[in-house]
Amino acid sequence: MKNHYTLENLRRAINNPVLFGREALRLGSLPIHRVYGGYLEYKYEDGIDVMDEDWDNLIVLDACRYDYFEELNTLDGALRREVSKGKKSWEFIRDNFTDRELYDTVYVTANPFSTDIEEGTFHDIDHLHMNRWDGDIGTVQPEEVVEAAVEAHEKYPNKRLIVHFMQPQRPYLGEMADRLRERVDLQGYGNHDEGIQIWGAVKQREITVDEIRTAYTESLQIVLESVEQLLAEVDGKSVITADHGEMLGERLLPGTTRVWGHMEGFSTPTLRGVPWLQIDSENRRDMVAEEPVGQSEFDDDTVSDRLAALGYR
Repeated sequence: MKNHYTLENLRRAINNPVLFGREALRLGSLPIHRVYGGYLEYKYEDGIDVMDEDWDNLIVLDACRYDYFEELNTLDGALRREVSKGKKSWEFIRDNFTDRELYDTVYVTANPFSTDIEEGTFHDIDHLHMNRWDGDIGTVQPEEVVEAAVEAHEKYPNKRLIVHFMQPQRPYLGEMADRLRERVDLQGYGNHDEGIQIWGAVKQREITVDEIRTAYTESLQIVLESVEQLLAEVDGKSVITADHGEMLGERLLPGTTRVWGHMEGFSTPTLRGVPWLQIDSENRRDMVAEEPVGQSEFDDDTVSDRLAALGYR
């Protein structure tokens, strides 16, 4: 088995769906997923270093797929597909931000993994999951992110600004998401531990594939409206991207099971391929690097609850 899956054999098999499908049926979905994911890690290598790119405002949408963004985005700009450094949030944060002195940058984030960033990395971090959390839904609403980002921009007009929205990552927003919550007791919503994870509800056929894709679409539409509002409030060159994509029930290879979310532990083209929308501006900011401000202590139980509500536990 080990000798069979050489890199050269993998290259040939990746381009031969019949061969991969036959192997998937023989070995079962998990092993072939792992092999495929391992090959993609090799293929994609490190991905784009977002801090080395030219921008004043980097807007990060959590778990935003390139194909859905391309279809739904109405903002003017140059769109291309880039490879993210991570297939999940912490990998993106770790591989772009850690072990660096980003003293000309302020990070406004709704993602709880920001609490794992070493103090002194950025000039300042606003951890919105600690001070703007919506306990009824179990996330940070996009309008709260916009408000906090505008405040940070006004407070630090000579800093690069990273704004990390939590959407379209679950728990979803919108009419379909509301209907699903009424029908199914979903774990994490409202910070309770009972119920079922949303992917489990799909697998048990309490939620259809079309319904979850509709909920994802509506959540992305909602956050894009907030992004447009934010861009009207901040000056400078902006880039809209994602930390990673999201699997919405696709079969990676013929004969394999559907894959959901982004916590399976292996790469896919959908998870690593992210949008990179560049919106140019003649009004650029002059950035100044200054010593970091002090950060508050965090309650580990609260952070853990936030991660659980977002499906990370």
